Amino acid sequence: MKKLLSLLMAGSAIALCAGISDLEGEYRNGQVFLRWKEDGLDPKTRLCVWSSDAPITEANVAKATRIAAHLNLNSAVDWWLDPYSFFTRRSKKAKSEEIFAGNVSEGKQKKTVRGFVIKEGGRPISAKGGLHVHTPKASQEGKRYYAVTAHNGFADKVTGFTATKAAVTVGKGKALPIRLNGKLTQNSAKGLPIIIRLHGRGGGSGVARNGKAIGSHILFSDDTFAWREGIPFKFTAVIRQGALNIILNDRIWIGRKLSRKESWDSRDNVPAIATFWMGYNTNIAKSNRGPKFQWDNYTERMILYVARWAQDYLGGDKNRTYITGGSMGGSGTVQMVTHFPEFFAAGRAMVPVYAYTWKKTLSFNPSCMRMQCSIGPFTADNPAVMPDGTKLEDYGDGAKNIGRAAIDMPPLLATNGRMDGSIPWANNPPFYKAANDARQMFSVFWNNGPHGMSKDAPAGFITEAAMLRYKLNESYPAFSNSSDNRKYGNGDNKDGDLEGWINRGFDWRDIVDRKDRYEITLSVNYSGIKYPVTSDVTIRRRQNFKFAPGTQIKVSVNGKDSTVTIDKDGLLTVEKVTFADNKPVKVVFSK
Repeated sequence: MKKLLSLLMAGSAIALCAGISDLEGEYRNGQVFLRWKEDGLDPKTRLCVWSSDAPITEANVAKATRIAAHLNLNSAVDWWLDPYSFFTRRSKKAKSEEIFAGNVSEGKQKKTVRGFVIKEGGRPISAKGGLHVHTPKASQEGKRYYAVTAHNGFADKVTGFTATKAAVTVGKGKALPIRLNGKLTQNSAKGLPIIIRLHGRGGGSGVARNGKAIGSHILFSDDTFAWREGIPFKFTAVIRQGALNIILNDRIWIGRKLSRKESWDSRDNVPAIATFWMGYNTNIAKSNRGPKFQWDNYTERMILYVARWAQDYLGGDKNRTYITGGSMGGSGTVQMVTHFPEFFAAGRAMVPVYAYTWKKTLSFNPSCMRMQCSIGPFTADNPAVMPDGTKLEDYGDGAKNIGRAAIDMPPLLATNGRMDGSIPWANNPPFYKAANDARQMFSVFWNNGPHGMSKDAPAGFITEAAMLRYKLNESYPAFSNSSDNRKYGNGDNKDGDLEGWINRGFDWRDIVDRKDRYEITLSVNYSGIKYPVTSDVTIRRRQNFKFAPGTQIKVSVNGKDSTVTIDKDGLLTVEKVTFADNKPVKVVFSK
């Protein structure tokens, strides 16, 4: 910092030739929108943004708070509209490959150079010059001053300075997504279920094949869900089939192209990379090569921020917020429901990664390699570690996460293929077993198919409609140790049933959840089922019928009386409920 101060005090001659000027700021909806002019700067220049409660000059800027670093020049340009933010060209002979929306023909791609829209109903700002969106802390209310310094790449050498002349008055407020199109306004989705949709490795670009922009809203990040504040996220909010759908785009702007040495996956040799819905290297703006690999899960915080906005601003139902996705999106779904069980009513994950390990199945890459693209080439001996010291393998250990029996995990519906070349089968059986042992509600269908096997799931099983049955404010039955479950084996592709399922065909109705009594009617049925079927039944998310561990409870199963005891994890379970046929079985608990 002393070096920076001395350089800034070298004289106004630096500023005169620097080419940044006329910094202006405007506060609204919890954020400060800073804009400035640029001229004649070296393309490798990076910018820093500063804030203070007193006017900032070249002489005192070092005493200000740096709120953002490593901004690119022309940051007013909406990179979401540039195909080459998301596309890469493998060779001169090969066709251009659009990474997240399919192939496009060889030749120049249509590039729209347009500034960001920073106000609802507003027009794009000028694409010339810079833009930074600052989200002040609560302690920064009142008059604030800002400055921008230009630097020689990532070095300290200063090539320019500009500051706001007048103070920006910062008030109380929360950053809101800015509507770009569509008809959704405040409370326009009041009472509707919310479905958070996470795309797979084949989605996330900001432009469609025809060049049309994707996204109904834009949100400029604070410093908790991006490597620097001000990174814009685009997503689509739309009411469809009676639900508020939030379709997120997992792309993060890093201001440069990842090299092949930083990411083995050529799909990420672009300046707007995917994060596998699991965050990325905190140093990604400079390097993804190490030697240390610190990562932070910025992405999950972004997901929750947008989801809470859908609840609080658009009025979606907090008790009916769901999350779903396939492949990379399914992997994100597993992580979100097991890390934030109090938020999601249920989840549906098609061919997900359940755990990040170095296990291999046949010749398939271990699942940890999926995260090397956004974190860097970490290894088992040099692991990726969160800021608090948690290893990626520990944080992403799905079996451990879902195995917390005392927590009512959101019911999870899933599919998997034993011959999935992207998702090693070896990680799946440990998750299946952990979910069953913890008496969590988990249903899965698997077969001996590849990555696209989800289409082969039996009709009526693992459906979105089944996911939407659950609510945070309603209890539900969790089935475990069902005699109808198939054998998933030990993790070897050839061990166990090549096609099978867990908890297929179970249904329930007529719940009564009172302080002194709990009733539920259960059944199990599907085409080809062989009776009798037995299953343990655990009542999850009890709203009123709650008792301390060790409490004895009377239970009646189709009129046959016995007692059960609330176990050490607070679970109410009746074991080996018998379904002799497709007729309903009534279970009644009383104190």
